[in-house]
Amino acid sequence: MLSGNEIRKLYLDYFKDKHQHTIVESSSLVPDNPTVLLTTAGMLQFLPIFLGIVKSPYEPARATSCQKCARAGGKDSDIENVGRTPRHHTFFEMLGNFSFGDYYKKEIIPWAWEFVTEVLKLDKDRLWITIFETDDEAYDIWRSVGVPAERIKRKGKKDNFWGPPGASGSCGPCSEIHYDLGEEYKCDDPNCGIDTCECDRWVEIWNLVFTELYQDEEGNQSPLESKNVDTGMGLERITMVCQGVASTFETDLLKPIMDEVSKMCGVPYKKSEKTDISLRIITDHARCVTFLISDGVIPGNEGRSYVLRMILRRALRHGKILGLELPFLYKLVDIIIASYGEAYPNLVKNKQKIIDTIKKEEERFAVTLDRGYKMLDEFINDKKDIDGVSAFKLYDTFGFPFELTKEIAQENGLNVDEQGFKAAMQEQKERAKAATAKISVTGDIKYAKIENEVGSTEFIGYSENECSDAKILAQVEGEGYVDIILDKTPFYAECGGQTGDSGIIESENLKAEVLTTFKVNDLYVHRCTILNGDVTIGDRVKAAIDVPRREQIRVHHTSAHLLQAALIKVVGDEVKQAGSAVEENRMRFDFTFSRALTHDEIKKVENLMNKWIGEGYSVNTKVMAIEEARLTGATALFGEKYGDNVRVVSIEKDGECISKEFCAGTHARKLVDLRLVKIISESAISAGTRRIEVVVSNAALDYLNSKSAEIDKLSLKFKSHYDEVVERVDKLADENRELQKQVEKLQEENTRSKFASFISKAQDINGGKLFISKVTDLKPIGIKIGLEFLSKKLGDSIIVLAGETTVAVKVSDSFVSRGINAGKIVGEISRATGANGGGRPNFAQGGVKDTSKLDEVLTKIEEELKI
Repeated sequence: MLSGNEIRKLYLDYFKDKHQHTIVESSSLVPDNPTVLLTTAGMLQFLPIFLGIVKSPYEPARATSCQKCARAGGKDSDIENVGRTPRHHTFFEMLGNFSFGDYYKKEIIPWAWEFVTEVLKLDKDRLWITIFETDDEAYDIWRSVGVPAERIKRKGKKDNFWGPPGASGSCGPCSEIHYDLGEEYKCDDPNCGIDTCECDRWVEIWNLVFTELYQDEEGNQSPLESKNVDTGMGLERITMVCQGVASTFETDLLKPIMDEVSKMCGVPYKKSEKTDISLRIITDHARCVTFLISDGVIPGNEGRSYVLRMILRRALRHGKILGLELPFLYKLVDIIIASYGEAYPNLVKNKQKIIDTIKKEEERFAVTLDRGYKMLDEFINDKKDIDGVSAFKLYDTFGFPFELTKEIAQENGLNVDEQGFKAAMQEQKERAKAATAKISVTGDIKYAKIENEVGSTEFIGYSENECSDAKILAQVEGEGYVDIILDKTPFYAECGGQTGDSGIIESENLKAEVLTTFKVNDLYVHRCTILNGDVTIGDRVKAAIDVPRREQIRVHHTSAHLLQAALIKVVGDEVKQAGSAVEENRMRFDFTFSRALTHDEIKKVENLMNKWIGEGYSVNTKVMAIEEARLTGATALFGEKYGDNVRVVSIEKDGECISKEFCAGTHARKLVDLRLVKIISESAISAGTRRIEVVVSNAALDYLNSKSAEIDKLSLKFKSHYDEVVERVDKLADENRELQKQVEKLQEENTRSKFASFISKAQDINGGKLFISKVTDLKPIGIKIGLEFLSKKLGDSIIVLAGETTVAVKVSDSFVSRGINAGKIVGEISRATGANGGGRPNFAQGGVKDTSKLDEVLTKIEEELKI
């Protein structure tokens, strides 16, 4: 019996050795294309070649690969079926072979038949073929290799025609090879057949796509200049067929993982359909999250990070169903890497990162999971559908992805208001946006109306610092400012994290200081204060930016690109930009990363940046078509919208490129213009997202000079050389600690002495002693010392001490066994004073707010305990 690993190798070797294909390594699950969420097909990395944007680098023009794929978010998602069917997955491997204008149907159809019948040795009598209803060419070729006519079924466009992927593009018929698992898997439909039924009996194992047509937006089709082949065979499905099992979860690719899950929870597979669903979901999702994290995705609330969090938390929920306590999922990483590490070495390399990321996410969800379930139980018990606001609260407060809430609701016969959830989500986004917006939504509409009336602004600021004949098109008066709109401008508008330019707009009749510049669509708005004169629509003016300020903005923007390159070099390609802010005196860079950088890593990043600055790299900007730009390897920001043409900024020297990014900002001309880089902070801004602040050039020198001045002050104060200051401070700190210990020792002795006088005031009660007192002149540490002291001296006792801000209670075990509870006593006292508190039955402490309430509540407690 062939193993999954053997089938993968057989496929690649067959096309390499017998048919001269180049084996191409799987691309990442995170595609280069920023508009695509995850890699969902083997052909994605070859798309630029299929589109004719670049020529095939392979000779002959054919390739083969085993591509990692994930379908867990967006329209291609299989998430709702995973676990509930025998062969749906969020992660899978796609075997494929591709022809870029080289071979076509008469080659690939015989090869495909030979591979499945001669190499894999599948039973020919169980193989069925489907073709597009008018594809006589494919029919004739299938007949020529020996497929009986009755086993070739014609189907329509829905089943056997691929594309185009959008409103227009390449498309063509496809032909599929199906396998019949046998009569025992047939459904109840008396007409069950390959051309009429989609039940579990029939398994599609290979799809051969023939892209031979181009379809325009009106639906008209014309032949392509060169015809291509794109095939896909799911490794899990073909392994299932070769191993004679009815479920991909029972293959050697997934069964070891599922066996480990069964072992962890003590629930065998095939005990019940309900537990089988949970076992399959955990198995599939554990594999998917392992590969996603290895490829640099981290859990979060946007894009592919949200997809990762959603499937991870879905697995955790099904773990709870099987009786597993969180964290548990991270324990499956070892078995997954044991199965896949040889084929995908990055899994081995990233093992610890994968384990740490999963475990941290499990611990985070464990905090809110039970509270979220409690809220859901209220709806389930009341048999009430879940409204959108509640679904959003489950997501926002308790960390339940919407898909998880929907799944739980459906299992209990309830519906969820998805539109209401989306509306609540949008309301929150609008609130967040309004909190940080520089102009109101009403303002946006107003400027859009102006643009509609006067046209957009021409930006000339990439090459010019001033414009002597700009025309005033419109003005908008605000409170203490005037917004001026020009027909053309050298002023860069705030965009992509870069702050807007400032400067002067002037003429014979006007002088205005530009405070900042922002954009609404393609309209550039100059926010100004009027120094002299008046704004007159139609006047020609000179618009000049503050050049020294722009130069400092330039170098700080380039430092963001340089920092990202250095971070990737030092800590790896998990780093992905999550935001930035570029100003004239600082640069802030946010990026995804699962942990804090060490001091040594920060120094390495800073040193590398300064090394590059001194090595003579140039900063080049080129405008190119977006597809061409992607093919150069330029980095794009995920989720960002780009036009047909983009600006690509490269930092390079003698053919070596250390950074290449899509960027519309302004940049240094040479890297040496940055002069000096200083990292001034590194911190967390949310789970999985870090922030680094950097200063360069003048700002870096100012920062270092300021620090130097402070060190000089300390040197003067300590009468020491600057390099002796730290030693002097350490010595002072040591002396201070010693003095503090002495003070604490004296305080403890005084406290013990004070409480020694209290012993005689303890009351005799049934079974021991009771001591209740206000001690408002003691700090919390003093109360704790007194509590321990009295407890030792009084033996079996109940001790209650209440201070200005703290109440503490200690109850001996003999009283605890009789039902006296320190936590309840503290809770009652704290609540009476307007505070909170609680703890264990034998010891508890809490807060005190209103001390005027202490006498009354202590008297009440004393009377209750004396009984």
